Amino acid sequence: MAKNNMDILLGNILGDAAILPQEINQEQPCDISDDSALAAGTKAGSCAKTPNGESWRHFSFICSQELVDKVQAIAHKEGFTIRAFMEYVMRQGIDAYESKHGKIKKIKPKDIHEVL
Repeated sequence: MAKNNMDILLGNILGDAAILPQEINQEQPCDISDDSALAAGTKAGSCAKTPNGESWRHFSFICSQELVDKVQAIAHKEGFTIRAFMEYVMRQGIDAYESKHGKIKKIKPKDIHEVL
């Protein structure tokens, strides 16, 4: 029911969407082999994998208190997690961006020896 409510709520705000939020059930340590993952805000051992093998990393950011209050209120009212709500909204924003500008490609970090 909560999932249905979220789809309806965000469907009204963002248009019809096929992406559904998924919960992380178990955390597993992950191998972070390059410094770019740590620089991007990943903490060692903070990755998890879903049953289909998709990996997850910790990601945090600062935003206005008004947005925090509204996200918390929506998640509490509809009965889903803040993480699920934020992931859903970010996926919708990325899908909208990619439909307008094309597929996003991961930027390959340069080795220091290539730069200096």
